[in-house]
Amino acid sequence: MSELDEIARGRGADARAARRTLKRRAASAEAGRDSAFDDFSPLIGALEDLASRLAPAERTKLTRAIAVDLRAANAKRLRANVEPEGGDMAPRKRKKNGRLRAKRMRDENSPSRSARKSVRQEKMFQRASEPRYLRRESTAGEARVGFVGAMARIMSVHQYGLRDTVTRDPNSPQVAYPARVVLGMTADDRLRILDQVSATIQP
Repeated sequence: MSELDEIARGRGADARAARRTLKRRAASAEAGRDSAFDDFSPLIGALEDLASRLAPAERTKLTRAIAVDLRAANAKRLRANVEPEGGDMAPRKRKKNGRLRAKRMRDENSPSRSARKSVRQEKMFQRASEPRYLRRESTAGEARVGFVGAMARIMSVHQYGLRDTVTRDPNSPQVAYPARVVLGMTADDRLRILDQVSATIQP
């Protein structure tokens, strides 16, 4: 059972939001839009074949490479505010004056340090995509990519479209956040993994 399923089995606003998210995903799957993301059988079969051919050290090397690739792919989508299936994430909420809620940040892409200046950053999750928050882990049996610390809780709210406080103050008002799929695996991701597996197990 997934984390979202467990939340949906509870009570309260989070449970209702989780059930709505599950209902949307079910409807999307029936329409055939999610079929490319749900069938992992080729990948599982390849990895099972791999397990019987490679030593633990070789499997660890491969899963490390897979984790590096998946972290990079998810970080790139996250910075661009694009969900794994290719659609744009629900945009940042606008203030009453119509302006986007945006942070100020330095233009680190400027070729000259003296020319760097503060720019308005309208896209979300720029910090969340950094390696200190979006981590990769690997063992001889698996590759994992996910968030750590307080960022993991924040991103779960977005991933599942739950309710949360608008600031770090637990007494601040709560709002319902739209579901934004911040982590996932695309058909291209799976193909790259299969290519890595194939290249590794070839005699």
